[in-house]
Amino acid sequence: MLLTRRACYGLLAAQHLAEHAAEGSFSANDLAEFYGLPHEALAKILQRLAAAGLLMSHHGIKGGYTLARDPRYISVFDVIKASDRPRRSSLHSERQQRLGAGNGYHPLRMVSQVVEDMLHELTIKDVEEKATSPAGLSRDSSVRASQLDDQTTRSH
Repeated sequence: MLLTRRACYGLLAAQHLAEHAAEGSFSANDLAEFYGLPHEALAKILQRLAAAGLLMSHHGIKGGYTLARDPRYISVFDVIKASDRPRRSSLHSERQQRLGAGNGYHPLRMVSQVVEDMLHELTIKDVEEKATSPAGLSRDSSVRASQLDDQTTRSH
């Protein structure tokens, strides 16, 4: 499983909404400005997260997004999957499954399944706690959006 820029943006937004739940809803513009992310890209990701039932969209002057449920019940896997919904057809997915069916791909499928299982168990609450703990990430030491973009570009 590749952690794409869209997935990173979705995780960042979900973690922010969990951390600041008491402050109410946040618009796509608020989040994009706060983290220095492209507004249109983040708006589409937030819409995907809402369509997947992970976020609630609130309309009106004080509108924006909040988590749809307690962050203890939102897995990192669900956020990644919803943020980075494949745009390719199901025919492409079938072809990829056939290509991965060969014996040489078995170890790769096993590793992928282990990672996927771990991401199912890891929740947004876990990420929030890690980010706010003294041993975890601090806002000053976290990777900024521009650094994420650079890392993603270099890996391709």
